[in-house]
Amino acid sequence: MTTTKKKEIQLNKSVTLFKSNRGIKFEKQVDGNNLISEYNLKDINGYEIALAKKDNSEGWWALAGFLLSIIVWQLSSVPIISIVGSIILIIISLFLVLDYLLSKRKIILCFSICGKEHNEFIDLENIEQAKDFLSSLKIT
Repeated sequence: MTTTKKKEIQLNKSVTLFKSNRGIKFEKQVDGNNLISEYNLKDINGYEIALAKKDNSEGWWALAGFLLSIIVWQLSSVPIISIVGSIILIIISLFLVLDYLLSKRKIILCFSICGKEHNEFIDLENIEQAKDFLSSLKIT
């Protein structure tokens, strides 16, 4: 019975991680261009698979929308503009809050390479394959 070790893994739609004779190589498709980053295995200090932080900008925009709706409601001299404008701003803010709360957190693969970091997002369906691939590299 022979076992073949995988030489590559698809991390996400645009990034592939390859195992080469000297180390690892990332190929990233960006706007039709193929960007390549290659690292020696001896330069890699370690790696970590973790949850990436959520982008808080939607939460801040939602808060700004709520505050702006109160300001429009209080300062507008025309009642219809005051009411309709505030309702529209609150609805937009509610959509931003829901989008922030319901958005999935992304999973990130972080390599520590000679004091620097190389981060790539991993699709959820590729997690187990990526773990198996990385364990075959014998990186701590």
